[in-house]
Amino acid sequence: MNETYRLAEWVARTTYEDLPSDVMDAIKIYILDDLAAGFAGARTSWADMAASLHHQTSVGPCSLFARSWTTSASAAALINGVMVGGFECDHPFSQGNCHPSVAVFPALLAIAEQQHLDGRSFLTAMALGYEALCRIGVAATRAVEDERGFHGPGTNAAFGGAAGVGKALGFSADLLANALGIAGSHGGGLLEFFTEGAMTKRLHIGRGSQMGLESALLAARGFTGPSTVLEGEHGFFHAYSPSPRPELLLEGIGDRYLLYDITIKAYPCHVSFQAVVDAIQRFRATRTYNPAQIQSIRIEGTGRFFEERFGERRPTTLMGAQYGLPWSVALALSRDVADPMAWSEDDLADAQISRLAALVELNAGGARFGTPGEPSAEVTITIDGSAHVLPVTDWKGAPTNPCSYEDVAAKLRRYAEPYLAGSRIDEIVERVAGLEREGDVAGLAATIRTLPR
Repeated sequence: MNETYRLAEWVARTTYEDLPSDVMDAIKIYILDDLAAGFAGARTSWADMAASLHHQTSVGPCSLFARSWTTSASAAALINGVMVGGFECDHPFSQGNCHPSVAVFPALLAIAEQQHLDGRSFLTAMALGYEALCRIGVAATRAVEDERGFHGPGTNAAFGGAAGVGKALGFSADLLANALGIAGSHGGGLLEFFTEGAMTKRLHIGRGSQMGLESALLAARGFTGPSTVLEGEHGFFHAYSPSPRPELLLEGIGDRYLLYDITIKAYPCHVSFQAVVDAIQRFRATRTYNPAQIQSIRIEGTGRFFEERFGERRPTTLMGAQYGLPWSVALALSRDVADPMAWSEDDLADAQISRLAALVELNAGGARFGTPGEPSAEVTITIDGSAHVLPVTDWKGAPTNPCSYEDVAAKLRRYAEPYLAGSRIDEIVERVAGLEREGDVAGLAATIRTLPR
């Protein structure tokens, strides 16, 4: 009983000193990864569209990725959220079917810049926003998406933004409960985008981040929300999930942190493809071949679900390509897909990649590769009559094979290089590493801007 309020109490009373140093280390890695993802999605067409809604109309001090102008906190949470989450580069928490990266970070960066938050407060709010969202996702279960058919990360994102911003603003448990209660009425996101590769997925979690921030700001003004928004008969768990497990929300809270099991993506495609794409990347690094010589591609362990959800062989949009396993495999056999520039709508008409995608056979037999930590599967590629069997194991970034700070710093350098000078990227890496000593996070936030031309 009273799960929502007890979660709010834990967020409200937990301090920087209460959090293990390992949590702080993990959060710094996630911040770097958030920044990398933001630059990857900074100048996409959908980011430009979202930014154009607010350019010269929303006024404020908040910075945007690869833009010289600033905007309001609400607009920044939305626009940066579309950038961080819109290029399939950000980190999810798969067990809870949520993306703390997009839900928490854009909202918190905006409020930190507006309110001149110090580094310790920022780190604390990040950690607690992340952890609260991970726990809400686990308690709702993946049935929100897998059975009921919502886009899970879109339904729960506002909770993460509200928890993080509420903590940053020093909310009491009562105010936090109201913020969560308001956020619960802003969950949304339909999976229908995958049938056509529509852009709505690019928007879902960024909008949730914006709604989470606004929910907290409304609560600060006295606006109320239901204190049983999660567990109530008509609350989030029961409305969105056919089989919620509310007891998991608070299980081990403060002693065991779910945020350790967040996945960092190595490639800009769906998280369930990361391991198989990585196996192909390793194969390319050790074999010289002409893609025209490839005769067949067989992937074991995918099943009917993958064929229906991720089986697109002729995508018509980049969203469809990044959400299509056959296309992602075909691209990986032809390009260095760790480079975000390798993923382009210009390649959708490429005859060679289209030929390879058509060859991909998804087979239900064998082990599954879609979830980190599950048994390895196999990819078999036949080249000029010779079969090459590729073991699929956890990639660098999976919870069982975690990235180091320098690993993610390298990802940031690769993704930010088109927009920032190397010295500025190095400055960001150094400042995030020492974020607990930062007196005003606004200075760090401003580094994501580009200079006026």
